[in-house]
Amino acid sequence: MDLEFFHRLVFYTLYFLFFLSTAVFIERLLYFFFTFPAEKKLIKKELEVTKDEGAELLYVNFSSKLERGKGILMFSITASPLLGLLGTVLGIIDSFKTMAEKGVSDISAVSKGIAFALEATALGIAVALFSLLYYHTLNGLVKRGKTEIKRFILQNLKGRGEGD
Repeated sequence: MDLEFFHRLVFYTLYFLFFLSTAVFIERLLYFFFTFPAEKKLIKKELEVTKDEGAELLYVNFSSKLERGKGILMFSITASPLLGLLGTVLGIIDSFKTMAEKGVSDISAVSKGIAFALEATALGIAVALFSLLYYHTLNGLVKRGKTEIKRFILQNLKGRGEGD
């Protein structure tokens, strides 16, 4: 059994998770800085014609838009270190297999498997750390956006109560 294929599979999967996390992060940043300001104006307009019962539905609808992409980031945060650990195990298995075939005296052959193990661990941790950074940045933006939506709704409902 050739472990080289599995090494590459682990590395390509980690690269894919990093790309996916970065793409989600960039898309969400574009949403928060370009689309969400326009949606806030839409929320204000919809609040003018929405009854009080519809305000809650409006909040749920727009707050769910803010949450998009967080699941992918959480998956990447969780899966990346595990894939790095899988790469580590495969690298160590490769090292022991090489030692069994060529003996302990061939240090260059043994070190190849150890290098794979360390690279997989480092890559898995790096992908998880970047995804965690992305997640917490987006989570702050989501909280701020939800607070703004609540404020709009409460101001509108308060204004309606005073007008009666």
